[in-house]
Amino acid sequence: MVKVIEKKWLREIERKVDLEDKFQYDYVLNQSERTQHLPDNLYQEFLSSLKQEDFFFYPNTEKFKEKICEFYGVDYNQLYLCAGSDLGIKSVLEAFTDGGRVISSAPSYPMYKVYSELYQCEYFGIPHEKDYTISMEKILSNITDDTDLVILANPNSPMGEYKSFDEIRILLEQDVPVLIDEAYIEFSDNESIVNEINNYSNLLVTRTFSKAFGAAGCRVGMVFSSSDNMELISKFRPMHPITGVSMKYCEFLLDNHSVVSEYVEDVKQEKKKMISLLSEVGFEVIDCNCNWIYFNNEVDNIDTIEIFDKYKVLIRYVSIPHDDRKQWCRFVIQPDIHKTLFIKELL
Repeated sequence: MVKVIEKKWLREIERKVDLEDKFQYDYVLNQSERTQHLPDNLYQEFLSSLKQEDFFFYPNTEKFKEKICEFYGVDYNQLYLCAGSDLGIKSVLEAFTDGGRVISSAPSYPMYKVYSELYQCEYFGIPHEKDYTISMEKILSNITDDTDLVILANPNSPMGEYKSFDEIRILLEQDVPVLIDEAYIEFSDNESIVNEINNYSNLLVTRTFSKAFGAAGCRVGMVFSSSDNMELISKFRPMHPITGVSMKYCEFLLDNHSVVSEYVEDVKQEKKKMISLLSEVGFEVIDCNCNWIYFNNEVDNIDTIEIFDKYKVLIRYVSIPHDDRKQWCRFVIQPDIHKTLFIKELL
């Protein structure tokens, strides 16, 4: 009889699985993914660059990593390349936690809590204030001698608050590693703190190709930190963290970054327009420093659910902190979304 060793505590960890078939919808607006196509000539240029060998061989990532370092202004030994920033976050917890406390905001990206529990840490979520901000004072007051890590999404997900570097600096002056998740930084009007890794040895920053670059299906992300920290995190690196085709596409986006910049600017301008249009007809709207907004669909004579179903719009209905109503729509912004038939009917 084969002996089975069961970690019973694993059964208590809750995981949510996305089972939506997105291809059955005409508009996918639920997970901050890009849906606007690249210009056809550019996409065809990428396709023509693919070779069968890109599928045959394990990828050599050296030149790609060099290009990433040049783009972000970091040294080669300050980069950890991974299959999405999600895996980078997991690697940071593997390297820096030892069953102590992990502090973040609540709610926040759910995998912070999942990975903390997987490594048997105490996950401590600081609730949002009534204005949807996160109290740095409360974070500081809950850092204990056994705190292993502080994680902050900046801008925050789901509420979109951005913390200035002056605020984050207070955390970095504590004797604890601080992970700043900048998945949505391009959609805010604020600067990244990646270059601060040269000044703070306890700072780690994650970035991704999934959001602004529009390559969520490629699963490519990065962790930036000191070379000493990279040496530790790299112990947990899979043999080949990303695929050759994913690498080639993300490298292509770096080489054609003007397309990414134009998309990000279009999203920012469209978000301003949508906030104005929705507010004019009576919707309560919450802005975020990300590529989505929230609006409450409790408006007389407007059945948003019926309209979204009619036009095959995949959207997420959520509750938000300090609000008992559950009729909030998390609406991901895409360029020219205000011109669609379902928005015209909504308004």
